[in-house]
Amino acid sequence: MTDLQQATIDTLLAQLKDLRQQIVAAKTKIAPLEDDLAQVYLEFQATVGGLRRQTARFQAEIDTLREQIDSFGQDLEDDASFGDDAFPAFDLTSDLDSEADPEAVEKDVLLEHLFQVLDPMTNEDDSELVATLQGLCQDPLVSLADVLQTLPWGAVWTQRGRQEALADQHRRLNGWAKALVQQLEVLQKRIEGLQHDPRQGLLQQFTKGPEVWQAFLAQYAEQQRDQNAELRAELENLRQEWTRMTEGSESKRLRST
Repeated sequence: MTDLQQATIDTLLAQLKDLRQQIVAAKTKIAPLEDDLAQVYLEFQATVGGLRRQTARFQAEIDTLREQIDSFGQDLEDDASFGDDAFPAFDLTSDLDSEADPEAVEKDVLLEHLFQVLDPMTNEDDSELVATLQGLCQDPLVSLADVLQTLPWGAVWTQRGRQEALADQHRRLNGWAKALVQQLEVLQKRIEGLQHDPRQGLLQQFTKGPEVWQAFLAQYAEQQRDQNAELRAELENLRQEWTRMTEGSESKRLRST
């Protein structure tokens, strides 16, 4: 890396600038997608949420009764073991001190670079920026990529520190690029997930207009009521079957005594 040319740094800086723009675009795309899906689902739940919860309750009770009926009369084997193997082993000899978080190290490098490039002692804007970034860097819930997105494009990005060689600058910028690439990949997966979200079907109906949307909700509610009626009838049959089985078993027990 000793013969690394400034052109390589310039290329990396251009990549960083492009990554920042792509991240902003991705975040801008995510926000309305999330808002639209949330809004349409709230309206959907307001109309049919009660019916869907009733369906879930019926189905849960049906599943429970079926399990009871299928296992009725069978001896339940207690295969729970409370021997030594039932509890996980803990390695008390292991070092409890975890290795340093790589992102925390990168944040420290960023802060050090700030003080080499900016002048927070005499420049009010620099002082405010450093204070903001210090708070973000000290927060373990804030990623390096988030800190970098907060950092305005300018001298901190483009200038080398007073004690940096070209190779050091390249190494630092390359670490920043990796962090931004990872964040962009996360955002792109989030967008893909939203585009394939089950609520997209609701959103498609919603965007067809109020009349189509209300007709869809009415039809869905009617279908849900029909399904609940079928489940209620099935549940009643299972309850009766369970009653017959338990009463018959009790009668046999009394006769045997």
